[in-house]
Amino acid sequence: MLIRRQQRLTLLLCPAVLLAGCGSREQHQPPPPAPTSTSAEESDLTVRASRAPVTTSPNGGSSSEAARRALDAYRGMWHELTAAAASANHHSTGLSVHTSGQALTDIRGLLYTDSIAGNITLGLPVLAPRVKEVRIPEVPIEVDIIDCVDVSRWRKHKARGGLADPTATHRIAEATARNNDGKWKVISFSLREVTAC
Repeated sequence: MLIRRQQRLTLLLCPAVLLAGCGSREQHQPPPPAPTSTSAEESDLTVRASRAPVTTSPNGGSSSEAARRALDAYRGMWHELTAAAASANHHSTGLSVHTSGQALTDIRGLLYTDSIAGNITLGLPVLAPRVKEVRIPEVPIEVDIIDCVDVSRWRKHKARGGLADPTATHRIAEATARNNDGKWKVISFSLREVTAC
């Protein structure tokens, strides 16, 4: 009789132990990775990169990596330009961190013109850059960028008070960034005033 009770108890406990064992394995599995959020710009770049075949350069870079690095240089250029424009400082050493060649000359020229006119530009521009073209087979690699810059909160003021340019709300910026020995810099830059874009 004692043996039968032990057998029944064993039969009842075995499934419970097995179920408990199964449940514990599931509890120790790591959760799936959470989806990461991306900006609309990064999503757009990812979509365009996924539709087109990825090309690689002789030095191993991909077109999507080139686009990302070029946009970083472009945004860095705007950061330095915004800081320098607040005092119309065409001598700012920060300008050469992300720009070189004709772009650096043109930006310094814009700031010099403002300095002579007694104008400063205050606030922050809102950028929306897009990659127009990646020229990756060439060495050095170049990326063309176009941007509709909202300047409605980045306004040019007369140093003695008042707005110097009350009508400007948007500008089209066109730039080319180049990779020289692993360092990305904007080498050409132009701004064109428009009412909207």
